[in-house]
Amino acid sequence: MKILAIGDFHGKFPEKLKNIAKGKDIDLILSTGDYAGIDDFRPYLRKSFKAREKGKNVWLEDIVGKKKYRQLLKKDYSAGKIILKELDKLGIKTFSVFGNGDWYRCFYNKTNRDYILFIKKLKFVKDINRSKAIFKNLKIVGFGGYLDPDIYFTKKGKKAIFDNERVSKKRKKRYSEEGKILMRLMKYKPNILLIHYTPYKCLDTLGEKGYMLTGSNMGVSFYNKAIEKYKPSLVVCGHMHENQGKCKIGNTLVINTGAAGEGKAALIDFDEEKGKVEKVRFIR
Repeated sequence: MKILAIGDFHGKFPEKLKNIAKGKDIDLILSTGDYAGIDDFRPYLRKSFKAREKGKNVWLEDIVGKKKYRQLLKKDYSAGKIILKELDKLGIKTFSVFGNGDWYRCFYNKTNRDYILFIKKLKFVKDINRSKAIFKNLKIVGFGGYLDPDIYFTKKGKKAIFDNERVSKKRKKRYSEEGKILMRLMKYKPNILLIHYTPYKCLDTLGEKGYMLTGSNMGVSFYNKAIEKYKPSLVVCGHMHENQGKCKIGNTLVINTGAAGEGKAALIDFDEEKGKVEKVRFIR
């Protein structure tokens, strides 16, 4: 079976990747999400992060201004829908989870804009966010969306994101609940785990310079616990654009696809009968 592992589009789907999907006899596409999260936001996000590191509680709306912020949100939502449509046009079965920047029902999305409802209208793209699926002989669990990485619970992490004890307590509760949800799903004993964030200390080092957390591990350790206990053959993740590549947790192969918006992805040959990865080729 040939699998195209892809994600972190951020409003861009290079023709190079579309052509590879059409011309490589791809059986299945696994997408780690982040269809939205357009580049227009990035300069303002950097300013927001820098302000928080200095102890200022500054949000994007404060920096951008209400009118422009609303315009950017609308553009962001539309850009993600365009990517999902383009994925669907490929005519290849696609299982998807959401990234931290996507529009889906969660604690921070209080609007009527929702990719969950949009994906239901598509023919080939299926949302398996925090759910499970089967394709031929493969069992797959999907677990994406926004997560609080472990670093946020350290003294350094709390300072970097300007967390007070009340907010930190909420994060801890959410982290615990999400870890339990994943463990329940993993009882399905999947061959493949499809996630957005990286596991802890596995392709998760923040490489972007100039931040308090630069060089820190930004992964999520309850992923590691689930992988170590249930031992899927393959884990597909993204989020950390700078860390395209592979690593191992026990005998489980973990692949970071790299950012599709930068023309990156991974081609995986998976032996259904043996239940293991035969070959991986990274598209750079």
